Amino acid sequence: MNVLQKILRLHWLSFVVMLGMGIAGYYFIKSATQMSDMPELIVAPRQQLLWLMIGLFVYFTLALINYEFVLRCAPVIYGGMVCILIFVLLAGTEVNGAKSWIRFAGVSIQPAEFSKIAYIIGLSWFLLQFQEHIKEFWVICVVIVSMLIPVGLILKQPDLGSAAVFLPITFIMLYVAGVRKRYLCIPVIGALLLCWLAFFVIYKAKWDGTLQDTLRGLRDGIVWTVPGNHFAAQETLEATSVAPIKKAKASPKLDAVLSLEKVENKKVIILKPYQLDRIRTFFNPNLDPLGSGWTIRQSLIAVGSGGFKGKGYLKGDQNIYGFLPKNIAYNDFIFSVIAEEWGFVGGSILIAAQGLLILCLVTIASRAKEMGGALLAAGMTGMLFTHFFVNVGMTIKVVPITGIPLPFISYGGTFLVACMAGLGILQSVWIHKKAY
Repeated sequence: MNVLQKILRLHWLSFVVMLGMGIAGYYFIKSATQMSDMPELIVAPRQQLLWLMIGLFVYFTLALINYEFVLRCAPVIYGGMVCILIFVLLAGTEVNGAKSWIRFAGVSIQPAEFSKIAYIIGLSWFLLQFQEHIKEFWVICVVIVSMLIPVGLILKQPDLGSAAVFLPITFIMLYVAGVRKRYLCIPVIGALLLCWLAFFVIYKAKWDGTLQDTLRGLRDGIVWTVPGNHFAAQETLEATSVAPIKKAKASPKLDAVLSLEKVENKKVIILKPYQLDRIRTFFNPNLDPLGSGWTIRQSLIAVGSGGFKGKGYLKGDQNIYGFLPKNIAYNDFIFSVIAEEWGFVGGSILIAAQGLLILCLVTIASRAKEMGGALLAAGMTGMLFTHFFVNVGMTIKVVPITGIPLPFISYGGTFLVACMAGLGILQSVWIHKKAY
């Protein structure tokens, strides 16, 4: 096929829905950043529009390339992704306490977003190469290891939201690949275990997030799990009183002993305090209504005050007066702004558009000419659905706040281009679909 024939064979419905949400995202971001004096917020709408143009170029470029060529390059793509994530930890730029960014020529890029697409390509290639052994357990073990490598590097940044997306992507791709159903119980059990840890260990047992307090937290969490048990978990261990050591002057041996004690007593942090607070205030925002619980409370007020038709474009009180924090209203909590201004009607239209796009991707997967294309479409479907569900869910207190953007709507150039790159590859899958 020549270029014109490929363009005519595009899945136009998915393109129109994607472009429509991208343009709508520009206006929503403009509304969320109105009346702000922060330089990065003032220029955000224009930057998003520029990233949309770049994304369209990447989209059509990948759509016109045979996706089978992309799959053949999968080992290089996956390996390059791991190298870039390591580079971020070594020489990345720290923003808001997370070393997740690379600055190049004045442009900030978040490699964790592109790593999701690279992982989908790499996993698709692996499952395709070992399709004859897909029923064997060792394949699942290799997949888990290949997932834990980028997840561990992203958690080290730390970026819990981006790392959590890899699990549902892996689950749906393994399901499409045809692994034994009992093996799929492993991630399901893992997800249930995480829910138990969040509620009974972190919230009920008040685990402090350190390695030293893990056994105590697990023990008290198990006790809290027993129905009808009102055991009051001990918040802190009783400090052992010791006689103070008087430091002698110019005593190298004593200095060495004290230094060793400090190293041994240093706590190993697994989850940071702000991450623990997000989980606890999800279950009970009133624990810290003016602190970590403030955002979710204001988000619920914004969504609820929108009513059926909303207050009107650029007329959301929670957004205008800054009750919904400006630095997150235009990205992670953009749905709260939409719900307040456009109400139930606007929110439902947005949800319907996201759902329609996901159905388009399912259609592409079902018409793929071979398993590689179906796996690519399944991975992208899992990624977009997870982002959509978690982002909307955290604004209405369905899931804890994890800080991941709403596809094509939230501000974020790297994520926008990554999503459009993924959909461009799926357009190639559709162009080369099987004919009936």
